[in-house]
Amino acid sequence: MATFRNLVIGIPKLTGHDNIATAQRHHSRDAARVLITLGISPA
Repeated sequence: MATFRNLVIGIPKLTGHDNIATAQRHHSRDAARVLITLGISPA
């Protein structure tokens, strides 16, 4: 569980977001955004 939590927190930091809470809310509104951020094509 800690690994997933750290992954969820780390990805926005790596992509340049300063505010993790804002990034989480932004990505939680649309699942495709998460896939795009990870470099996976939403099909």
